[in-house]
Amino acid sequence: MSAKERQKSKVTKDSVTLLPCFYFVELPILASSVVSLYFLELTDVFKPVHSGFNCYDKSLSMPYIEPTQEAVPFLMLLSLVFAGPSITIMVGEGILYCCLSKRRNGIGTEANINAGGCNFNSFLRRAVRFVGVHVFGLCSTALITDIIQLSTGYQAPYFLTVCKPNYTSLNVSCSENSYIVEDICSGSDTTIINDGRFTH
Repeated sequence: MSAKERQKSKVTKDSVTLLPCFYFVELPILASSVVSLYFLELTDVFKPVHSGFNCYDKSLSMPYIEPTQEAVPFLMLLSLVFAGPSITIMVGEGILYCCLSKRRNGIGTEANINAGGCNFNSFLRRAVRFVGVHVFGLCSTALITDIIQLSTGYQAPYFLTVCKPNYTSLNVSCSENSYIVEDICSGSDTTIINDGRFTH
């Protein structure tokens, strides 16, 4: 075997597990996380627990801010937590790949992988791997947070503002029992009230 052929065999390796692992393990896990997050965040399929509150609780009586008037809009938040780190990972991996490729004979670079007739170089594999880990970490964190919030039902600071509780409908006055467990909300927008039943 010539030196050129030895170098080529060193740089490229065959893999029969790369694509099946991606298609049948990593991609389904990531897709199920994104779908679960969609149902938890953007739909009313899962209802939060109705926990009690104190009468005229000032910590739950903060003003309600419309989503369009928030200091950090939703699209900007998405770009900060997803696009920003993903671009940083891609740029960092690109610089690393270029620096290692300029070394003599490519010493220090990871081998290219040949899977299913496709040749994946080390830059592409590492960038997709680390961006995928980043996205999966975001989804997992958001899922765990949403599940805890829905199961505890700890209200948002604006809950009483949107709930508009009708204290006169109680059989007991607030002076006798200041902790309310009944659903006495008189607000008209049930979607905002349900959103206020768990902290965002």
